[in-house]
Amino acid sequence: MGNDMVKASIIIPHYNARECLQRLFPTLVNQTFKDFEVIVIDDCSPDKAAVEFIKDFIDDKPWIRLVQNPTNMRFVRTCNRGIELAKGEYVCFLNQDTEVRDNFVQRNVEILDADPGIGGLTCSIVDQNGRNWFTGGRYEKGVPRNLLDDFEGIRTVDFIAGTSAFYRKDVFDRIGMFDVNYIMYHEDIEFGLRMKKQTSYRLCTFSDKLVTHLLVTSIPREGLWYYASRNLVDLSKKYAPRFLPNTLIHIMIFYVAIHLARAVRYAFAGILGTMDGLLGRKIRSY
Repeated sequence: MGNDMVKASIIIPHYNARECLQRLFPTLVNQTFKDFEVIVIDDCSPDKAAVEFIKDFIDDKPWIRLVQNPTNMRFVRTCNRGIELAKGEYVCFLNQDTEVRDNFVQRNVEILDADPGIGGLTCSIVDQNGRNWFTGGRYEKGVPRNLLDDFEGIRTVDFIAGTSAFYRKDVFDRIGMFDVNYIMYHEDIEFGLRMKKQTSYRLCTFSDKLVTHLLVTSIPREGLWYYASRNLVDLSKKYAPRFLPNTLIHIMIFYVAIHLARAVRYAFAGILGTMDGLLGRKIRSY
């Protein structure tokens, strides 16, 4: 590692996540495959201690470099900057709130080397409790669907999650980078659909569970829901225009379900609070 040319470049967009990096970095140091670089791109984190942690950690590791955005560029532009800086034949995007197994890079590189028809690749991703979080993506009737099933081997899918995704650098040369209009969220779906439409490459998932996603949110949920909904509509307009009504219905149902769940949670918390108060008064008056 550290040569000008490497097999793989791992790009980690970073924003205010020192505790996540404290868990992720050691798993990258322990990789069985060594011919790769890591590019951490900090997007103007307010927590300067997080940036200092990165600098201290990489001080004796020339194969990891820190790049600091001059202004807050948001997620998609940060990823695109990583593509421009990457020296690898393969470019991997890895979320800051992940941990990877020691053969993570090795297995992805082996599969890509063995099948030049695969343009994008990911493994099965689990949550911190070991449950399937993403085993492939389907885009059907204007609605994306994350597969959660157990399967064996390698399968072709419609998109792969940007949480952990390897792409051939050649793909970006052919069709461009991530769509900056997406800002964040669903840019990985758009890129996968664009790649399928404009190239003969396949997008694939393999069954090895090599990545754990800790699901640490770095933006307010309101922002996440806004971009998720707006970008779903844009996806439908581009790739499934006749199913746009279906997309809008899906969004409305999704929001209703979220607000109902929040209302029930708050109501339940209020009931518990009232019970605690009554019990407290009874105890104090006993």
